[in-house]
Amino acid sequence: MPDKSKPATTTRRQFIKGASLAGAASVFSANSAAASATKKSIPVAKAQAKNVIFLVVDGMCTGTMGLAHHWSLRNRQQPMNWMQLYSRSDLTRAVQDTASASSPVTDSAAAASAWGCGQRVNNGSINFSTSGEALTPLLVHAKQAGKATGLVSTCRITHATPAGFASNVPKRNMEDEIAQQYLQNEIDVLLGGGSRHFHEKVSLDGAPLLPAYASKGYQIAKNKRELLKHAGSAKLLGLFDDSHIPYAIDRKNDVNHKEVPGLTEMFEAALKSLSPTKDGFVLQVEGGRVDHAGHANDPAAILHELLEFDRCIPIALDFIKKNPDTLLIVTTDHGTGGCQLDGKGSGYVGSGPALDVINQFKQSFEWLQDKFLETGEVDVALFKKATGIALDAESAAEIQTAIDSKVGYLNSQMTKIVQPKLWDATAVGWTSNYHTSECVDLMAIGPGSLRLPPFIENRQMFGIMTKALGLSV
Repeated sequence: MPDKSKPATTTRRQFIKGASLAGAASVFSANSAAASATKKSIPVAKAQAKNVIFLVVDGMCTGTMGLAHHWSLRNRQQPMNWMQLYSRSDLTRAVQDTASASSPVTDSAAAASAWGCGQRVNNGSINFSTSGEALTPLLVHAKQAGKATGLVSTCRITHATPAGFASNVPKRNMEDEIAQQYLQNEIDVLLGGGSRHFHEKVSLDGAPLLPAYASKGYQIAKNKRELLKHAGSAKLLGLFDDSHIPYAIDRKNDVNHKEVPGLTEMFEAALKSLSPTKDGFVLQVEGGRVDHAGHANDPAAILHELLEFDRCIPIALDFIKKNPDTLLIVTTDHGTGGCQLDGKGSGYVGSGPALDVINQFKQSFEWLQDKFLETGEVDVALFKKATGIALDAESAAEIQTAIDSKVGYLNSQMTKIVQPKLWDATAVGWTSNYHTSECVDLMAIGPGSLRLPPFIENRQMFGIMTKALGLSV
């Protein structure tokens, strides 16, 4: 048996392309001309990567992808960008085993650490081996090689997935320490939520944390306007919410969030800041709140979060077209919630119209949770306005009981209470409020991508990235 605590080696076998495309030919026929033109315009990649862009959507079940894909076909008459990647001749694709050292079902800390240090660690720890040894993360290796480094997330920037590339803590909830380590490790660009872990906190040398960042040359942005102003700065810290950045559906429909940048805006700002670096960069970009919507079993929130992440793909493709010495990786760390678009009605013909019903949702259940907790009361009219679903008296009473008892994660409790109505409206089903063990998709384009084997363990990606970058680890 191989020692799974050690970094893995990989073969150079390339995934046999095209086998999975035959059944999807009709989906891409309308885009074949554009896809062909795209392929012809891509320069031949160099043998070694100067840059790595790691796009990760946190908590995406294969069923979540199916939901968003069919919504896109029905509402936009075209496949998602993720699906269109499959038609590229320069794509290498693998199936990824996401397990951690402690469980076949990983958490985000262990999953990101597997990518970040090349070892499987226990759930809940970040770059700490099962024997308690601190392991050097990828962005520290990159920094030592003279590369710029960056992290972008719709979660708190100190959350598990970004932290897995840049910090070492035995417990993922040590987010104050993670914020301090980012400064110590000189991560050049940090964009996301989580200002509470930077305000009024103290750095490792005893100085207030935000002024310590400023004294090291970081430009600090607190809103969309300031992000646009400082984009291009070599060092950039953008903190756009006290906790996680509001869901995409809420940013779209609540004027109070109009100054909060989205994932694509943060990604573009990060590229502008990192790309001038002579020796290249390593950037992780996380669509983190797909996972949260999966935990909450919120069909509209999860759809809009995934669609926002999907819009990052053409931004990355445009960058690598101009910078072919860039390795692009697109993947997810695990599934969450067991999300699926179910068959509905006779012959399942009701599933398509159910997708249209999701369009009537204007807010997330988290947004409703916050409104109800502000007043301490259920607002039936507000529920109908936000979801398009009428709340009956019995369900309203159950939600009020949950509010009065100060239940944790009221948003998840609400979706449980109204689940029959929710499913009848949207045909979106769930297996749980937890992570899942399914193997997931992993794709790569650019120098080093041919190292990707058809089946890969998450921990193997560290070796593939460091070899592509020519890092000594």
